[in-house]
Amino acid sequence: MIRAIVLAAILCLIMVLPYLPGRFDASAETFSSVVQVASYVSLLLAPVGVAYMVSRRRSQLWNRLALAVAGLIAFVITVATASVDQLALGVMLGMGAIIFLRTAHRRMQDDLEHVGQSGSSVPISLVCVPIILVTFQATVLPRAWRWSRDRAIQHSATLITEIEAFRQRRGHYPVSLHSLNRDVPSGVVGIERFQYEPNGEAYNLFFVRRHIELDAEEVVMFNPRNEHRFAAHELDILQYDGEELDLRRGDRRRTQLVQPHWVSIGPLD
Repeated sequence: MIRAIVLAAILCLIMVLPYLPGRFDASAETFSSVVQVASYVSLLLAPVGVAYMVSRRRSQLWNRLALAVAGLIAFVITVATASVDQLALGVMLGMGAIIFLRTAHRRMQDDLEHVGQSGSSVPISLVCVPIILVTFQATVLPRAWRWSRDRAIQHSATLITEIEAFRQRRGHYPVSLHSLNRDVPSGVVGIERFQYEPNGEAYNLFFVRRHIELDAEEVVMFNPRNEHRFAAHELDILQYDGEELDLRRGDRRRTQLVQPHWVSIGPLD
């Protein structure tokens, strides 16, 4: 049972990793998304664990069924990782899952032989771990997601101050801030950098990250004149303008944030 609790704690930490303070880690979002998807699939283990506790005499059947479901989870993890353009990582996780399943199978057999059917902690683990993961995902993760957004906005203050200072010296805003290095970090593991673009007489300062809904992205944008505009596709900017471009902008679902001049745009497909 202790091993199961430790495993659940590690998986919860992986889920929340992109929202923690720290330097950017490109793999954090991938691992978090994969674990979140796998946590929902792992709910299939809970009925197996309940059946195991009700009828321990058929422990061999429940062990095999649990391993089959675990194999399904491993398959989902591999596919989910490959679907976000991380094929090599998906293959590595799939191989690791196979090794884990073989180890789990041997330990299940040892539990039955040495501990006895009545003393096995396997059924309790099958029920508790998925419930812990899904509960954590539904309660803690949204709060961490919002908190990390607020932290990144707070860290952008230095960059906004420098942009305004540039305007005071030059009489206009910078044409571009594109560079190889990030001098002002976001302060959040899952947010790579702040991006800048001119917008009319002002500018947009924004960052992009994966939305809490997993299958979409969120754009968090600052505009000193509250003239926030964002295009979901670069060809729309090149091929359309005026009202036609406004109709094609992928930013209709937006939320005004507590911070002045900041909005959340998304989820964007």
